[in-house]
Amino acid sequence: MEFFKAEHQYWPGQLARGLFTGLLTGLVISLYSQAVFLAGELNQSYPFLVLFIPLAAVLTQYLFKLSGERFRSSTVSAIDEINNHRNKDHRNWAESQIPDNITPRMGLIAFLGAMLTHISGASGGKEGAGVQIGLSCASVIERAEVRINRLKQKEHDNRSDYYLMCGAAAAFSSLFNAPVAGVLFGTQLASPKATRLDAYLPCIAASYSSMLVSQATGCHVLEIPSYLPLAFDARTFIGVVVFAVLTGLYARLFCFVIHKLRDFFRKHIKNAYIVVLIPSLLLLAASLITYFFLGTFRYNGLGGDLLYELIIGDANHIDDVIKLLMVSLTFASGFVGGEVVPLMIVGAGFGMSVASLLNLPGAAFAVLGSVGMLSGGTNLPLVCVALGMELYKYSEPSLLFIMCTLSFIASGKGGIYAHQKLPYR
Repeated sequence: MEFFKAEHQYWPGQLARGLFTGLLTGLVISLYSQAVFLAGELNQSYPFLVLFIPLAAVLTQYLFKLSGERFRSSTVSAIDEINNHRNKDHRNWAESQIPDNITPRMGLIAFLGAMLTHISGASGGKEGAGVQIGLSCASVIERAEVRINRLKQKEHDNRSDYYLMCGAAAAFSSLFNAPVAGVLFGTQLASPKATRLDAYLPCIAASYSSMLVSQATGCHVLEIPSYLPLAFDARTFIGVVVFAVLTGLYARLFCFVIHKLRDFFRKHIKNAYIVVLIPSLLLLAASLITYFFLGTFRYNGLGGDLLYELIIGDANHIDDVIKLLMVSLTFASGFVGGEVVPLMIVGAGFGMSVASLLNLPGAAFAVLGSVGMLSGGTNLPLVCVALGMELYKYSEPSLLFIMCTLSFIASGKGGIYAHQKLPYR
């Protein structure tokens, strides 16, 4: 009977937390992913909608002014809550920032903001808002637990960190159909230098249940073409090592550009609407210029088709540079979405260009560049290794691992997620 005492008595509660969070998140993320897909299809069917990019930027700004600017940084609030949580001295629920910053309302705002992004054709992803929706779903389940405990006159143990990790894990798993990557994302997002092994059980329950729900409901995920991975040998290993370092430096440049451009407008323009209107006009101009010279809006929107084309080699050598410019202007304009898919696209374009210049297998280098860029931008190399195997079906783990780890090291202290606890800090 000793086996069922001490820490083991918490297993049923952890499983319940993860399972309910995963089921709810899977349902909502499936709806969200389908909505983003339909919004993108609408934009492609009616290309003139790009003319409404400035209006969509202003409406997004108004949405946050109306509901609360604090909701823009809800992911940062979740990271702070996870990092600041003390296992032996749980903070009182009323003292936590979670009840105010991470709410069902926040998830709805993220949903609506992403719709404005993709209907207008701004160059954003979907996983940033998706993670916020997952955190919002986790807050719904935790609030339900709080109410139940109050009815039972039982003290709530305030394990917000578990709920937040479960919400992030479930959202990532559903968005990319990658449950292992989801577990690692949930347990490493806040502190990449220390995996939260104590949260593995609820995060596994959340990640796998969310993926099963999203599969059952036909959740739209990125389509990756079939390709031949690189074979491991000494020459290829050296080539991948050099390429990984270059990709990490490129990821550092990506993060630097998107942050500095956004900060530039905020520093020099004080009006809350002009500060997003000007970069959105520049984004519109960039969209029209690329269409005039290249005859395509492929750099607008989510970019799933562009990622597919980069892997099969149907692309230009400047695709990654144009996409980086469009993404930077998108986030300077205050649009909601995410940087994960844009990172993957820029990395794939860089890999394709390097392979083409050196007469190397383009598809394999595009995939390695995609996951390497993501690793450098998120500071989550193990998540990207798992994503490479689950989403990209990359079957050579040795090269995949070295690509993700070295690009992470070369990318330095920056990243798309603020307040992470990194080994260098």
